[in-house]
Amino acid sequence: MKAFNGLFQKLLVVALTIGLLSACGGKEERKAKYLEKGEAYLAEKNYDKARIEFKNFLQIDPKDARGYLFLGQVEEKQNRWAKAFAAYKKASELDPELIEPSIPLAKFYLAKAAGLKKRKDVSGAANALALVQEHIKKVQAKDPENAEALTLEATLWINDGERDKAIQQLEKVIGRDPGLQSAALLLSGLYHQQERIDEGEMVLKNAIMANSEPAVLQQRLAAYYIVNKKNDEAEAVFRKMIEQNPDEFDRRIKLASFLSGIDQIDKAEQVLSEAIASDSEDVQRYLLLTEFLAVRKGKDAAIEKLRQFIQQRPDMAGLQFSLVKLYLTNKQKDDAKRVLQALVESQGTEPAGLKARVALAQILAAENSDDERVPVLLKEVLDENPRDNGALLLKGKLAVTNKDYIGAINSFRSVLKDQPDNAELLQLLASAHLANKEPELALDTLRRGVESNPDSTKLRLSLVQMFVRSGDIDSALGQLDAILEIDEFNGKALKAKYELLARKGDAAGVEEVARQMQKGAPGSEDGYLSEARLRAAQKNYGAALGILDKVLAKNPESVKGLLAKADVLTAERKYVAAIDVLDQLQKVIPDSAESYFRKGRLLFEQEKMAAAIAQYEIALEKAPDSGEVLSALVVVELKRGEADVAEKRLQTILKANPEHKSANSLLGTVYAAKKDLSRAEAALERQLEVTPLSAGVYMQLAQVRLLNKDLAGAAQTYEDGLKRMPDNARFLVSLAGIHEKQQDYEAAIAAYEKVLEKRPDNAISLNNLAALLADHRTDEASLARAVELSIKLETTKQPAFLDTAGWVHYRNRDYGRAIELLKPVVEQHSGVAVFQYHLGMAYLGVGDKDAAASHLSIAVESESDFVGREEASKALESLKVGGVPE
Repeated sequence: MKAFNGLFQKLLVVALTIGLLSACGGKEERKAKYLEKGEAYLAEKNYDKARIEFKNFLQIDPKDARGYLFLGQVEEKQNRWAKAFAAYKKASELDPELIEPSIPLAKFYLAKAAGLKKRKDVSGAANALALVQEHIKKVQAKDPENAEALTLEATLWINDGERDKAIQQLEKVIGRDPGLQSAALLLSGLYHQQERIDEGEMVLKNAIMANSEPAVLQQRLAAYYIVNKKNDEAEAVFRKMIEQNPDEFDRRIKLASFLSGIDQIDKAEQVLSEAIASDSEDVQRYLLLTEFLAVRKGKDAAIEKLRQFIQQRPDMAGLQFSLVKLYLTNKQKDDAKRVLQALVESQGTEPAGLKARVALAQILAAENSDDERVPVLLKEVLDENPRDNGALLLKGKLAVTNKDYIGAINSFRSVLKDQPDNAELLQLLASAHLANKEPELALDTLRRGVESNPDSTKLRLSLVQMFVRSGDIDSALGQLDAILEIDEFNGKALKAKYELLARKGDAAGVEEVARQMQKGAPGSEDGYLSEARLRAAQKNYGAALGILDKVLAKNPESVKGLLAKADVLTAERKYVAAIDVLDQLQKVIPDSAESYFRKGRLLFEQEKMAAAIAQYEIALEKAPDSGEVLSALVVVELKRGEADVAEKRLQTILKANPEHKSANSLLGTVYAAKKDLSRAEAALERQLEVTPLSAGVYMQLAQVRLLNKDLAGAAQTYEDGLKRMPDNARFLVSLAGIHEKQQDYEAAIAAYEKVLEKRPDNAISLNNLAALLADHRTDEASLARAVELSIKLETTKQPAFLDTAGWVHYRNRDYGRAIELLKPVVEQHSGVAVFQYHLGMAYLGVGDKDAAASHLSIAVESESDFVGREEASKALESLKVGGVPE
C-alpha cells in the first residue's frame, strides 16, 4: 500500500508538470497566433482588425512589449497620435532594451518641441528636445548606422542652425537608403532652401523609385514642381499616383484641385467625371463635381448637372438634398421647398424623409417663425426619433425667438449629449444662458467650447464679449490674439482688438492692428500686400514672398511691404533672412522703434540674447514709454539670470520718469524672481500709485503677499482694489477665498453676499455662500438662506453645485431631497471622495445604514483630503460598532 501511494504521488507530479507545460505552451501558441494575425492585418492595412489581434495578445500577456509596439504602429497609421504615443511609451517602459519604439517616440517629442517653441515655452521645448536626443542615443548605442536615427539627429542639427552638417549626414543616409522617406523629404527641402533645385528633385525621384508606398513623396515632388512652375511635371506626378491606386478618391481630388488652381477647368471637370465612373455608388463623387461646377462655372451649370444625376440615380437622396442646397444658395426657395416636399412624401418616416422635414421646417421658420407648419413637421420628426439633433436644434432656436430660454436650454443640452464639441451649439447654449440671466454658466459654456474647438473664431469672439462685459480686458485680448493666430486678418477680431487696445491706450498695438486692417484697392500696393498676407495665412509662403518681392521691386522703401516680408520669413522660421529685411527697414524709418523691436524678438527666438538686448535698447531709446519693449527687455535679462541688470535698468527709468506706466510693475516681477518679496510688494504698491485702476497690478500684489504668507495683506490688497473698482467681482471672490483660508467664515460670507448684490446669478458665489452657510451657521434664517441659494444651484447641472445643493438639504435635515440630488452626482463622479461622504451622510439620515456605510467607506478609504473627513470617519466607525452617530 505504501509503495502504491509513492507511485501514485510520482504519477501525480508528472501529470501536473505535463499540464503546466501544456498550459504554458498553449499560452505562447495563442500569443504567437494573435501576433501573426495582427501583423498580417497590419500589412493588409486592415487596422481595426489588427488592433483587435494585438489587444488579444496583450490580454494574454500585458507585459510583453511587442504587443504595445505593434499597437502603436496601428494607432499611428490611423493618425491617432495620442494613443500611438502612449503605446510606444509603454513598449519602451516594459522593455528598455527594445529600440523599435524609440524612433517614433523621438518623432513625437520633436513635434512636441516645435509646438512648445511656437508657444514660447523655451524650457518645455528644451526638455522635449532632450528626450529626442535620449531616444536617438538609445538607438545608436545598438545600431550606430540606423538611418532613421541619423535623420533625426540631422533634424536636431538643423534646429541648432548647423544646416551644412545636417546636409552631409542626410546625403550619406540617402546614399545608403535612397527610399527613406523622412531623409528624402528633409534633404530635398534643404536643397530647395539653397536653390539646389535639380538636386532636390533628383532626391525625391530616387526616393519614389525605391519606395513601395511613395504617395507622400509623390505629393512633395508635385508641390516641388508647382513651386518651381513646372506644371506639366506636377500633373504627370498626380496622374501617376492615380494610376498606381485608382480606387483612392483623394488622389483624384488632388489632381482636380491642382488643375483648377492653374485654370485648367475642363480638365479638372473631366478628372472628377472619371472619378464618378470609377465608383458610381459613391454619392460624394457626384456632389464634389457639382460643388466644383458651382464654384468654377456657376450655380446654374451645377444645378443642371445635378438634375441630370438625379434622373440617372433617383435612389440617391443625397443628390436631392444637394440640389436643395444649390437652390437655396441661388435664391430659389420655392424650388427647394418643392424638392423637400417631394422627399417627405416619397420617403415617409425613413431617415431621408425625417431629414427632409427638418430642412423644410428650417426654410419655413426662416421665412416666418410663427408658421404653423413648422411645429407640425418637428413633432412628426421627434415622435419618430426623440433625439433627432436637427429637429431639437431648430426647436431650441424657435424657443429663443419666443423667449422660452429654459426650453431652449433643454433642447440645446439634449443635442449636446450627441455633439459635445459642436461649436455652433455651444454658442447657442451660451447665448441662451446669458438671456436667462446666467452669465457664469454662459462663460463656462464658452470656455468649454473654446477648449474643444480652439479654431472656432465665433466662439472666441463670443468669449471676448463676455470678458468685456465683466471688465476683463486682458483675457478678452488673449482670445482675440488666439483668433488672429488662426486667421490673421479676421475682420471682426481686428476691429475688436483695435477698440480694446485703444481703450487701454496702447498706441503701438492699435497702429499694428490698423495696419493689418487696411484693404488695398485693385492695382494699389495694399492689394498686393493683402494677397501676400492671405497666402501667408494659407502657409503658401513661396507665393507670398513672390508677391512681396514684386511690391518691393516697385518701391524698395515700402514700409508695409518690408514689414510683411519680415512677417512671412518669420513664419517660415527663416530668421536670418527676416533680420536682413528688418535691417533694410531700419534704414527706411530710422526713427521708428518697430523694426528694432521686431529684430530683437527674432534674435531672442534664436537665443542670441546679447544681440536681442542691443536691439531692444535701441527700440526703447526711440520709444521710451513703450511698455511692450520694456517688458521684452526685462524678460530677456531675467532669462539670462541678470535680474540685477534688469533692476538697475528699471530704477534708472523710474528715476527719469517716476510716473512710468509699467516700470514699477516690471520691477515687482524682477524682485519676485529674486525672491525679494518685500521689495516686490513695495514696487507694486508704487505702481498702483501711478496706475490706480490697474486690476492686474492689484492681483499681482495680492499674489506676492500670498507667497509671503501674508493672508491679511492679500486681503487688504483686494479691499483697496474694491475701493477703486467696487464692481470688480474677481476681487470680491478672491477676497472671500482668502477669508475662508483664514477661517474667517463670517467675512467670507459677507464678501459673497456683496458679489450677489451686484451679480445675483454668479454661480460660484451662490455655491460657495450656500456651502458656508450650511457648514458654519446653525440658525434657521441662515439655513433657510442656504436652501434658497441651493434651489438656484439645482438648475445648473454642474456636479459641484449639485453636491452643494444636496449638502445644504442634508444640513436642513431634508435627507430625501439630499439623496435625490446627490445620488446622480455620485453615479457620474464616483471617484470624488467628498461627494461619497455627503451621500453617505444623507443615507445615514434616512436610516439606510448599509448604503451609508458603503459610501462613507469609499470616502474614508480614498487618498483625497476633503472637508469633513473626520466626521466621515466617526460616522463610519459608529456604524461598524452598531451605533448611529448623533
